[in-house]
This record gives sequence, structure tokens and C-alpha cells, in this order.
Amino acid sequence: MKAAVIYNPMAGRERGGVVASTIEECLGSHGIEVEVHPTQGPHDATTIAARVAQEADVVVAVGGDGTVNEVVNGMTGSKARLGIVPAGTVNVLSLELGLPSQIQKACAVIAAGKTLSMDVGWANDRRFILMMGAGIDAETIKNLNAKAKKRYRELAFLSTGLKTGFSAQPRVFRVFVNGEEHLASFLVAGNSRYYGGRIGITTDADPTDGLLDVLIFKGLTIAKLSGFWLGVPAGLHLHNKDGVYVRAESLEVRPAQEEPIWYQTDGELAGILPAKLGIDHHAIEILVP
Repeated sequence: MKAAVIYNPMAGRERGGVVASTIEECLGSHGIEVEVHPTQGPHDATTIAARVAQEADVVVAVGGDGTVNEVVNGMTGSKARLGIVPAGTVNVLSLELGLPSQIQKACAVIAAGKTLSMDVGWANDRRFILMMGAGIDAETIKNLNAKAKKRYRELAFLSTGLKTGFSAQPRVFRVFVNGEEHLASFLVAGNSRYYGGRIGITTDADPTDGLLDVLIFKGLTIAKLSGFWLGVPAGLHLHNKDGVYVRAESLEVRPAQEEPIWYQTDGELAGILPAKLGIDHHAIEILVP
């Protein structure tokens, strides 16, 4: 077996290089031929993955969900399998799949060769494996301080969201799904139960069913949006009278005003609305316990 290891040197409080060396040694002990490829900047992992996936049996993403997302985007159309060693600020996909955080155990999962055939969502030209979000979450990510993210991890998202997301009336957009139109201030199209850490928004999502679970929030005021988010940790958002939860193979999201509205995929800024979304069924093989 030949494995290409793509790692973010800045991941895991800048321990990416140390982690990659340990992975190289560990996979080698299982008889796997290993090449390591450090990233140099944003989207570099996508370029590397597109190149190495043509020859490697396994492409190993070392880092957080952002690194995994970039690698998945680069692997489009290849037959290589995806291995993951969690080493980032947030590792939501690893929680979803039950992947171990300990390096040796993660390498053992890769060496064992058991795979799950997962769906991959897409928003315009960007693929995602966890979710697409539009509204306050994308605005939070847009305004997030990189140093604060490294130091305070999930707390940085919370504090930035409180400062930027609730300082003005929510921006409004239109969601077209299953033949219906909704005016909304927040949207998550999820391929995963988890959204941030163990907090779930699309809690019934199944990453193998060929559908996106779509949560549409139709409250258009700061007070209603605040109430929605206060209920998320306890799952109360699913009973919010302004919430709509549907499943769909495709949908479209368009701005309802002239101001630009950002959207994110897997916790990284991906673009400005409008966006067409869909799901590719069983599009990638991921190594799992």
C-alpha cells in the first residue's frame, strides 16, 4: 500500500510537522510506503491531493476539518481512499466517524483498511463533507481572528459570533428546496449530525443516505436568532416555531438584498450567495474503525 500524507504544519498548535513524522514512522511499521507533503498556505492541500491521489492508494489528511475539506476537494474523481489523523482546532468529522485522536491508533485504523462509502455535498464549485452554512456562522468565520482561534479554540468562535453576528439585523436570503420557497436568516445543509464539537444542528443527518438534511431558520430579528442559538446545545432549535427541517437532494440559496451574504463549507469561507447545492452519493471511501 502506498500512502501520501498531507499535513498542515500549523495544525495542532503548530505541531503538524511532529505529528507527520510520527505518522510516517507508524505507517511504515505497518509495511506501508509513505510520502509526506507539507502545505504552505490556503488551498495548497487541494493542489497536493489532486496530484498525489492519482498514484497513492490512500491520501492521509493530517489536521482539522479545514485540511480534510481541502484534501477532499482535491481527490475528486480519484479512486484513492481517504485516511484522517485528527490534529486541528476542531475535528468534527472525526467525532462523526468515531476516529481515534491518538496517532498510533489512527494509523492502525488506516492500516486495517476498513472503509465507509460516504456522500459528499457540493455548493457551487466547492465540495463539503460536513455541512454548508449561510448566515451568522459564515459571518463569524469571516471575522474570526486566526490567533484567537489557535489559542481559544471553540471559545473563539463563540466570542466572535456574539460580537459580529448579533450586532446588526440578520441578512436575509431565499431558500428554494423541494418545490418550496423560504425567506431565511440562517441555513445549514448538513451531511453530518455534528456541527461544532458535539453540538448538532442537523441531528438526523446520515452521511450515507444520498440526502442533505437542511435546517432553515426563518426568524428575521436579532432576538429570534439569539433565541434559536441559545436552544441549540439542548436540541431545542429543532422545536423552534421559526425553524424548518427537510431532506433534499438539491436546493438553491439566493440573496434577498443587495448586501453580500457569505456561506461556509466545513467551517471555512467558501463564497458569496447565490449558491446551488447538491449531494454526490457514496462519492468517497474513508478509512474508519
